[in-house]
Amino acid sequence: METRKVRILFLAFYVLSLIVWIAEEVFTLTNPSYFDRFRIIIATVESFIALSSFLVVFILYKELKAEAVENVHAKSQIHDLKRTNRILKNPELGFWAEAKAQMEEWKLSEAETEIAILLLRGFSQKQIAAVRKKSLRTIENQTASIYEKSSMRGKLEFISYFLTPLLPEED
Repeated sequence: METRKVRILFLAFYVLSLIVWIAEEVFTLTNPSYFDRFRIIIATVESFIALSSFLVVFILYKELKAEAVENVHAKSQIHDLKRTNRILKNPELGFWAEAKAQMEEWKLSEAETEIAILLLRGFSQKQIAAVRKKSLRTIENQTASIYEKSSMRGKLEFISYFLTPLLPEED
């Protein structure tokens, strides 16, 4: 059965149980001796209703968590689509403007931004060291810092992050 139908049936049964419980309590208050012989059955029904209440709270909690995850995913997709739209409006200028804006968002230093641009242009770490007149070790450290700040695992993932919006959608 579909999850929504199961949820509706469960909630309908739960509401019906609460109505029966309230009616029983009202009747017990007005005729206390009448229900004495059914006390075990009544206690069982009340326990079931209490457990059902916990189950309802648990179901709602799981649904809220799932909605929160979907919300984060949706916001990420919206951010990516806006970025793609900005790039595609003016590919040449939009690409570099968006790349620099993203680097600012990642809080890359000025040196890291220069290195990141050279990485996007396809330079190797040795070539970057030569162009910037720095040691290879310094460039390796700064490159590692760029990947850490951008949550990328390497050069290919870093470059693909910027190139993906320029590629046509897959069918």
